[in-house]
Amino acid sequence: MARPADPHARSALIAAARAEFAKAGIQKARIEDITAACGLSKGAFYLHFDSKEALFGEVVAELQRALEQTRRSRNEAFRELTRESKGRQFLERMAEFDAREDRRLLDLLWAWRDVTAVLMRGAQGTEFDGVFWDTLDFELERIAAECAQLKTAGVVRGDVSGEVLGMMVVGTYLLVARRFAFAKAKPDFEALVLMLQQTISRGIAPPTRGARVAPQRLSARPAARVLSTKNGSRR
Repeated sequence: MARPADPHARSALIAAARAEFAKAGIQKARIEDITAACGLSKGAFYLHFDSKEALFGEVVAELQRALEQTRRSRNEAFRELTRESKGRQFLERMAEFDAREDRRLLDLLWAWRDVTAVLMRGAQGTEFDGVFWDTLDFELERIAAECAQLKTAGVVRGDVSGEVLGMMVVGTYLLVARRFAFAKAKPDFEALVLMLQQTISRGIAPPTRGARVAPQRLSARPAARVLSTKNGSRR
């Protein structure tokens, strides 16, 4: 009779594997190092997973589900927002919406920073090479579609390219995700979101007749330090 698998051992193996994959990449990670890190045997590993690739595949699938849920939630909220809001009310609600969704995405990237780091730089030569970039392509399409709708609503200038805007936003979050992998403490998301919003909105918003936009105050924390990786972390 086969020995039943211990669910606590499974969780321990996944946690140890995530750390080992982040350190060594998928190809160089070794099962014996994963099991040693959580005090289990190789036999215990194979009770739960057929291979280290199978383990990582389950982790990636969970990340993809989380990203898809975030994307679906944002799309539904955006549709509701564009259907119900008009004029100044729309602009105010759009700013709140962007800030909320940006914070949610940053929280997700922070929670999965070890896995995204592997997908960006440690999955070469494996079946997972390209998974992260496919996700970025979905985000580019989403931003371009939102930009088109916001042009119709008069919130974005007609000459703004949705594709270029998407590359700017996605590229920024790509670099943020990379910096997360080396950060020792959770960054100040509020300051980061405010800076991103101000930078992008001032570049794409239609001009206001006869009005000068007063600059908003940023957090007292200097901009360059929001994603600082000092204190022993790698740049």
